[in-house]
Parts: sequence; C-alpha cells; structure tokens
Amino acid sequence: MSGFSSRKAALVAGLAAGLLALQPAQAQVEYKVPGLVDYSGPFADLTKHLIARDAVVKWWNDNDGKKLGIKLTVKNYDTRYDGTVVASMWPAILTEMKPVVAMGLGGADQAALQQRLARDKVPVIYAPPAYGFGWLPNQWVFGPRTTYGHEYATALKWYIDQNPGKRPVKVAFMSTQASPAFVDIVNGITHYVKTVLEPKGLATVVATEWVEIQPVDVSSPMKKIIDAKADVLIGTSNTTLAAAALRAQQLHGSKIPTIAAPWHTIWPLAQAMKTYAPWEGHMVVTGVVSFSERDSKAFQFYQTLSKNYGLPADWNPLNQLGISQALLMVRAVEHAAKKVGADKVTGEAVYEALANGTFTDEELMGFVAGFSFTKDAPFPTKNAKVKIETVKDGKYTLATPDWIPVVTDLTKW
Repeated sequence: MSGFSSRKAALVAGLAAGLLALQPAQAQVEYKVPGLVDYSGPFADLTKHLIARDAVVKWWNDNDGKKLGIKLTVKNYDTRYDGTVVASMWPAILTEMKPVVAMGLGGADQAALQQRLARDKVPVIYAPPAYGFGWLPNQWVFGPRTTYGHEYATALKWYIDQNPGKRPVKVAFMSTQASPAFVDIVNGITHYVKTVLEPKGLATVVATEWVEIQPVDVSSPMKKIIDAKADVLIGTSNTTLAAAALRAQQLHGSKIPTIAAPWHTIWPLAQAMKTYAPWEGHMVVTGVVSFSERDSKAFQFYQTLSKNYGLPADWNPLNQLGISQALLMVRAVEHAAKKVGADKVTGEAVYEALANGTFTDEELMGFVAGFSFTKDAPFPTKNAKVKIETVKDGKYTLATPDWIPVVTDLTKW
C-alpha cells in the first residue's frame, strides 16, 4: 500500500505541476510613455540620435521592469520642434496614452507645456540642460543636468584654476539675441562673473558681441574681442556660430579658447573637418559622460544596447543625451513603483519620486553622476557634476579624468 500511495502522490504532484505550467504568466502592468521628437523640423538630425532612449526602455522592460511586473511602451510624436504643434497635439496625447510620464525634446515643447503639467499630473523629463528662466520651484519638468549657466560657470572656474598666472581672467561672449536660450547663457555667466568671480579678482567681462543666429562672417566682432585681450570666449552655442568664430580667429591669427557644449563645437565640426587639430585648447562641458571614455561603465552599457536592443546611432555625444534621459525616466518609474506598488503608479507618484529623489551613479549606468532633486528647481541642485573635455595634441580627450562638482555659488539671474 505504501508503494501505491507513493506512486499516487507523485502522479498527483506531476499533474498539479503540469496544470500550473499551462496557466498564463502573471500579466505585467503596462504604462504608456509619449516621446516628443522632431522628424521633420530643424532638429530632425538630433532626433535620430536622441531616440537611443527607446533602446533603454526595451532593455529596462527585459530586466528591472520584468522583475517589477511593469512594461513601458513608448510612442513618439513628431512635433517639428514647434511649440504651437505641441500645444495642439498634447490634449490628444493625454487622451490616447494616459501617461504617467513623458519624454520631451527641448525648449519648444517645454514652453508649450510647462505651465499646464501640474494640472495634467504628467511629469516630463528632458535631456538638454535647464535655463535660468525655468529656475522655478514645484515644476513638473525635470532633467538630469543643471543649467547651461551652471555647466559653463563650472568650466570657467576650472579654467581659471588651471591658469593661476592670469588674474583676472578676461571673459568675452559671442552669441545671438535671436534665441532666449542663447541670451540666458550670456546672462547667467555674466551674473556669475559680476557677483562671484570679479569681487574675488578672478575674472572680468571685457566684451559681449551679438551676432546673427546663423552667421556667415563674424570677423569684425571677433576683432573687437581680440582687441579686448580676451582670455576665453563663451557663447558659441550652435555649430554655425562656432564655425564662424573659428574661421574669424584663424583670419586674425588668434587662438582664444572657447567654452561650449560637446554638440556645439568640437565634436560635430571635427567630424566635418576630419580632424580635431583646429580645436586645440578649446573646451566643452556637459553633465553627461564623456564621448572619449570608452573604458567606462557607460560605454559598456551602450554596447549592450547596440548589440541587443537596436540602438539607432553610433557612440556619440548626442545619443548619450537620449540614453541619459531614458535612464532617468525608467528609474523614476521604478522608484515610484517600489513606493506605491507596480499597479498603482500615477503621474503624481512619478513626480514625487523625482522631486524628492536621489538617483545613484549605478542606476544611471555611469551616464550621469549621482544626484538629488528637490522641489526648488527642475534640475539637480545637490551633488551635480560635469565632465570637461578638450583637444590636446590633436586628440579629443578629457581635460581632467574626474567628475567635477558644479559650482554652488551661482544664484538666480
């Protein structure tokens, strides 16, 4: 009898296991994420790199999302980088997607949405830096980087520290009044020099030249900057302006180093020139991992995305933006889910996870240094860091290997 009972028990156990195997797996909760892109407007070339963020979402779904019981589905909407298009599309996006979070493109959609997001209960995450005019409390727009003003001020302070014999360092600007974003950069750095650096005898502004947003020739305003004996030039914040400034310096036999962002000067123009040599000594600064770091955790993660998740672009400063944006987004959803439950994630829960959250280097896969948000600003005001790159001996490289803490003495301007 005991043998029969044992065989019967084994048979019952086997049948039970078989029935369990036939049952469907526990369904994942799906949350839809609208992505605002530009496929047909002035930043279409940027978008093809920025949508590297979609590969991050696929990776997260297969890993951390699966463990949590969550699936994120991204749908991209072509806004042509036009605020009026964004404003007209947004109500339909809300109805169709019912999002708990969205991924933005830049200033056009931020201007169209920023004042209504708190009412819609949908936080929007951006890859580009913030601006001084967006430095407001309780905002529903978030980014992993500080303002251009903070980033450039940090690079300027670093440059001053590397050149102790130049006191005060003479700062010049060449920019355009055609965009409020460009004006904001000049205003922010001017404010920092006037209120922090000049009283300490560290720097002074000697020239500010305004030119067209897509200038052909800037040799005349460049001559004024040279005559003012400027040590460093800030404000060349698009490739056309940067190229014109470089040509003007070459015409006058000048080598004033510039401070800009990686996608404005050295990297994109060097791709066209097929050489980095003309940018010897110039600098770029960003809150995202350096393009030159191929032994980093970030590069390893990029390779995983490229191999397994259809990453649509090569390793470059532009797809790094999209990857950093998506990493912050999925981690915000993750933080919210761990607090309220996978099936109870809302826009408000994601907002709270961002506004009061700390995100580590490990979570951000080395693309951004760990930082904390507060409700005082839509960008990190605690522990933010940047990388500074330069061209040395004809090679694009880190100016210093470590993350550099962002200045904390730059006040609102």
